[in-house]
Amino acid sequence: MIIPEKLPIMALPGTCLFPGGKMPLYIFESKYRDMLNDVISGNRMFCIGTLSQSDASFEGGSEILPYSTAGLLRACVMNNDGTANLILEGVKKIKIINIENNKPYKVGEVQTLETTINDFEKIQSSTDQLKAILIANYSDRIDPNIEMQLNQILKNLESPEDTLYFAAQHFISHQEISQKLLSLESLDEQFDLIIKMLDGK
Repeated sequence: MIIPEKLPIMALPGTCLFPGGKMPLYIFESKYRDMLNDVISGNRMFCIGTLSQSDASFEGGSEILPYSTAGLLRACVMNNDGTANLILEGVKKIKIINIENNKPYKVGEVQTLETTINDFEKIQSSTDQLKAILIANYSDRIDPNIEMQLNQILKNLESPEDTLYFAAQHFISHQEISQKLLSLESLDEQFDLIIKMLDGK
């Protein structure tokens, strides 16, 4: 999928979208209604701009953290009062390199971020290790909106990247760690970091 050079930004505190993640959103502010209209009439893509926890009430450009994920609008229900409920699915890691303020909502100039694998055998081992950690320690903390049991979800994940980003989407709450995971090019290093965080070592 081709990611455009510019993406609308929905700025939210304490929120991060990873590739493959599905995020429900409620649109009610006027500026985001305008954004949604433009998104629907365009390429159906925008991104979540994570607001710095140091001042989550301020949406100045310097307060939106740089790493995010381009999201594709998968579902949208327009309500009679002008609000909307939608599902945004993460597609590709990006870095926001510049923010424009010439619309009611912010627009980011973005660069896509690639992922590399240095040691495939290590990645396979890390994938198995991460799945074991999740089943052992996090089975009771799965999102109640997800109907399948955790072990079945993990079996259905097709790649190491899918496993890593599923774990990051649902079990990483630290803003700094989410940003670090999105920024790292090496999948090996991403696995090292998330295993360290979730295994408590």
